[in-house]
Amino acid sequence: MNRFCYLALMVAAGCNSPSTAPEASTLPAAPATKPAATVPADTAGPARTARRFVSWYATHQKELSNGLVLNDDGLDSTKFYSVDFPDTENWLRKVAGSGTVSPAYLDGWRAYFRSYDDTLRLHPQNDGPPAGFDHDLLMLSQEPDTKVADLQVGTVTVTSRQGNRAQVQARGPRHEAWQEGLNFEMSRSADGRWLIDRIDNGSDAF
Repeated sequence: MNRFCYLALMVAAGCNSPSTAPEASTLPAAPATKPAATVPADTAGPARTARRFVSWYATHQKELSNGLVLNDDGLDSTKFYSVDFPDTENWLRKVAGSGTVSPAYLDGWRAYFRSYDDTLRLHPQNDGPPAGFDHDLLMLSQEPDTKVADLQVGTVTVTSRQGNRAQVQARGPRHEAWQEGLNFEMSRSADGRWLIDRIDNGSDAF
């Protein structure tokens, strides 16, 4: 009797077991795997700073002093040129107000002014454009209006970024014989802002 019951239970268990594996369509779907987040290259900040600098210059160009040198008004031919340091500091305050330049950039100009004051003292000059001041100091051009207009409609490219330092090129449209440009060296400040440490002339003649 016990053996008969045991066989009956085995048969019942076999009937309740699935005879085939469930089709794939009946299996619960595996949870979707989220794609790994892509971290964009940090190029927006440096490029934005370069564009802000150019736009700020275009807006404030007429407010910037042209009187960085004393005695260059031609009123007294017996007086020689010299750097007007109070006016250069006023000029630097205006440039710092753009919010795009670092203390290193401003100190670079202070060294420039001291250097050319020494030049004017060692080589007295009272005629013609003063040495070191024969061009626009911010656009690094004798035709700043043309340059800033081109740069405003041109391209800005981050050519290098390593840690908290970046290099940026601003280029205007290419003309038949030349292309306006500026090259920027930047660093990121403690508060996260990208600021200009140095600018050199990136204009090319073809």
